[in-house]
Amino acid sequence: MKILATGTAGMLGSSLVPAMAAAGHEVVATDINLTDRHPWGPAGPELGYLDVRDRHAIRDAFDAVRPDFVTHLAAETSLQFSDADPAHAYLTHATATKLIAQQCGRREIPIVYISTAGVFDGTKTGPYTEFDAPNPINTYGDSKWRGEQEVRQFAPCHYIVRAGWMVGGGAAKDHKFVSRIVDQLREGRTTLHAVGDKLGTPTYTADFAACLLNLIDSEVYGLYHMACEGEGTRYDVAAEILSVLGRDDIDLVEVTSEFFAEEFPSARPYSEIMVNQALDLQGMNLMRPWREALRHYLHHEFADLIIPAGEVPWTETYTRDATWAGAAKPYRFGLRHRFPKPIGLGA
Repeated sequence: MKILATGTAGMLGSSLVPAMAAAGHEVVATDINLTDRHPWGPAGPELGYLDVRDRHAIRDAFDAVRPDFVTHLAAETSLQFSDADPAHAYLTHATATKLIAQQCGRREIPIVYISTAGVFDGTKTGPYTEFDAPNPINTYGDSKWRGEQEVRQFAPCHYIVRAGWMVGGGAAKDHKFVSRIVDQLREGRTTLHAVGDKLGTPTYTADFAACLLNLIDSEVYGLYHMACEGEGTRYDVAAEILSVLGRDDIDLVEVTSEFFAEEFPSARPYSEIMVNQALDLQGMNLMRPWREALRHYLHHEFADLIIPAGEVPWTETYTRDATWAGAAKPYRFGLRHRFPKPIGLGA
């Protein structure tokens, strides 16, 4: 079928567009960011321009493409930006979603709307299911929740799919937590800080894309949670990253959210843990445990950072012989073998 896809230049689009194309669908991929017109390579679709906030552009796109299906990914994912400019957030997540949902409803076209675990206030003791009532505590979460309501009102054939902490996109598209850790490692940092007082459920984009396509094929419309299995803090995620990469030389420090309050001032729920109850009840949950999915992602996208067993990164400073130039120079990115300490030498 012919699929009109919005907001595809980001993390999720990097996995979903090629998955839809591989499944035999004709994908009309759009975004407002056209820095790379061929992000999926020469065999993939060319990225076209579409501003979902422009009602005339939306109508013209539907008229020109005549889609059989719509996947609405377009969003402003920064909590800080949403809080700083609420009008922009509500225009992007609520008003624009209404425009698209209305076109889908009038033309009897099914729609997927991607929402977030951020619609909850985080006070529940256990994980959130699709039967829990949203109560967002920041502009981003509230605007996405209002987008959900627009879809329900105007597009009878819909899938509202809530994702957790997004993981994926590789070096080019990953702008979330994993890339922050990876970037610091590439910079040669030996001490990292990660928050341990907020809980969530990582969501691997590759698993999400496969699970979403399976859901679309089912034609069982409704509200779904789609996150990897399990829970953890960002400290747990950082620890797993370091373990997979073999970086036992890194000092990982657990901190509270206050440590990053200046950089990330927006209110965040204590818990964004979700379970995919609706998928489980219908035998359609294809999401892996998050640690397994994270390992796959790191091996697939950041294999160059994985330290082979028996080797350690060159991070220490050593003193060369005085006859050599450049004494006491630190090395950051090479490898050296971890030789056992000689027995009986030195005291």
